[in-house]
Amino acid sequence: MVKLRLTLPSYDKESLIRLRVDKSFKARSKITKRTLEVAKAFGIGVDEEKVFQVYKEFELEVNPGEIIYITGESGSGKSILLREIGRRLKRRREFGGVLMDHELEIDPDEILIHGVGRDTREAIELLSMVGLNEAYLFLRRYRELSEGQRYRYRLAKAFWSGRKTLILDEFCSTLDRITARVVAYLCQKFCRRRKLTLIAASAHEDLIEDLNPDKVIVKRFGPYAELRILDPRPKPCSILSHVKIEDGTYQDYKVLAEFHYIGGRVGYIRRIFRAMVELDGRRELAGVVVYTHPYSELSARNRALPILRELRRRLGRRRFVKLIDESFSRVARIIVHPKFRGIGLAVKLLKETMPLLETPYVEALAVMAKYNPFFEHAGMRRVGYRSRTHEEIRRLLVKLQEYGVQPNRIHSKRYLRRILSQLSRKELKTISEEIKRIKMIEGEIGFEEIIRFLSGLRAQPEYFIWRDPRKPSIIDMAKMLKTVARGRKI
Repeated sequence: MVKLRLTLPSYDKESLIRLRVDKSFKARSKITKRTLEVAKAFGIGVDEEKVFQVYKEFELEVNPGEIIYITGESGSGKSILLREIGRRLKRRREFGGVLMDHELEIDPDEILIHGVGRDTREAIELLSMVGLNEAYLFLRRYRELSEGQRYRYRLAKAFWSGRKTLILDEFCSTLDRITARVVAYLCQKFCRRRKLTLIAASAHEDLIEDLNPDKVIVKRFGPYAELRILDPRPKPCSILSHVKIEDGTYQDYKVLAEFHYIGGRVGYIRRIFRAMVELDGRRELAGVVVYTHPYSELSARNRALPILRELRRRLGRRRFVKLIDESFSRVARIIVHPKFRGIGLAVKLLKETMPLLETPYVEALAVMAKYNPFFEHAGMRRVGYRSRTHEEIRRLLVKLQEYGVQPNRIHSKRYLRRILSQLSRKELKTISEEIKRIKMIEGEIGFEEIIRFLSGLRAQPEYFIWRDPRKPSIIDMAKMLKTVARGRKI
């Protein structure tokens, strides 16, 4: 027997519904040898009808845009309440369509980057919001994911459904508890930004802080439930309070290198820092940043600091290179383990470690910054520029189009081998010469090297720069040098 009364308040300040739930079950045991033995042992009637009260006069108000979390022991009735709320909200237009998680259907062969979002940028945002923000993971099929990854992808699909109200049972129950906290934090942040209503249920109470709900319903065994009204002010993920930034090693980088879209060996290292999560008696490597010596010449740097061109002319190459090396450090790699992405760990790593470097300037060139603004959030300044190298690459791509190569397919080595094998020696030599000019190398370039170069082309990276106000500027550094070649001081 279910009693669910829905009433509207006399005012219409907000679209609000008020639910009252009385729910009980009637049960009667089947007479068998074993049930009779139990009845005899405990003195209970085997064929008597028993009433089990699950909810008694429980009332709840729901507003569009709220986050409500239902928690409590398994079997206490959380899912019953969740279904009843969902059933009622589906009748209300102001809740913008209701999606219950069991209604989701996903093609096992669906590729993640194609399954959500209107374009690549939005797809990456949605996948990042559920902790699936690893470049190679974007290209995998749903059936190739682990159970935890599948659950997170289902969350991304729910966010992309176009419904304004999401009803999620067993919320983050299949995830380890640290990952669950991160995902809960990312979900509530996304829902509040998009003004979605989220009603979720789980037996885990450790998610309350990071889900940051408007209301919490704690359901114990028996007919009563406790309703808590909270004040959900914006706050950082709880995991960040358990992060310690400390000096790291190249081994720390190697552990996380597989999660970087470039990975590989890093040379000319200046300093490495790591982020360790210390929680529940365990220490876990969560992130690493690798700082290296800078490139001696960089057009983006000249755009950020126009005075550098004059300094190069007056100091001469040798002294100028020394000045650049003493003034700049480069962020060669910053990697956050996928399970900790989206909570601000990269920002924390940069903010706390850049001031520890000896150089007054820190710079970064990064493609991923097109999709994630963490460099700017850490205080770095984005500088627009036009790269000579990428201008030459653009011209090369135009030439390849003349030879029948589709630029949007050059990252497929199989495709390149098929198309380029049909070209004449003269055409291949032209491509080879263009590549040699871009790479500034001499000698011959073989067919496979052409394939490797073209398939590895990336978009022009964004340039960022940060200056430590406590340290001398580039002009001050130049003045510290000895006399320039002409015998004058700057």
